[in-house]
Amino acid sequence: MSIPFVDSDDVFAESVSPRSGVRLAKMLVRRRSHDRSAREIVNGAPVTTVLQTLLDVARDSTLAFSVAVLDSAVRSSVVTIEEIRSYCESHPVRTGARKIRRALDNVDSRRESVAESICAVRFVEHSIPDFVPQVDVWDEHGKHLGRTDFANERAKVIAEFDGAGKYYLDGANPEETFELERRREYSLRNEGWAVFRIRRSDLFAADVFLRIKEAVRRRVVVNDRRRGGA
Repeated sequence: MSIPFVDSDDVFAESVSPRSGVRLAKMLVRRRSHDRSAREIVNGAPVTTVLQTLLDVARDSTLAFSVAVLDSAVRSSVVTIEEIRSYCESHPVRTGARKIRRALDNVDSRRESVAESICAVRFVEHSIPDFVPQVDVWDEHGKHLGRTDFANERAKVIAEFDGAGKYYLDGANPEETFELERRREYSLRNEGWAVFRIRRSDLFAADVFLRIKEAVRRRVVVNDRRRGGA
């Protein structure tokens, strides 16, 4: 029984055995057993069901990886978060229960990519509060300025994942897309928003998240004073 996934630039597989565990060049065998209800046949090969695989991912992987996989499964309507929770409750594990609960508590299908899922986990890990995904922002005249990847409305701080692929979506001209993004960001800043752009390399470093955390702390204090004095 195997759980296939992509590891770096090659295909890696996980299997379970009730007798022993071992790590091979292309496979990790965990000492573990699953009942028959957790297995199915796909293209002639025995594999774990989707729900069992998601449970195992949440149990064995880092929080960022787990949440990215779970977000994707729910976002694509493969399963619902209620189905995952119910399955995990009906299949309790001896080790890793806390990791599973934490992963489930951080699932949000509104995130639109793996990078956004990882961003959300970094907010949690750095204790950065109240960032909501996919927030529509409007100016004081009711003009729609755009939808942001993440926004903390109390602090008026926006976090956007700046992946290069977004400039080529649907055959778009990257120069035109970049100019539209520049104008959009200018409009947001004019409305009092602080905008942080997160690159792929930033996902695995603390610097930008610490700067976001400090900006949120300072701006919450300032904005609350303004609202109190209004």
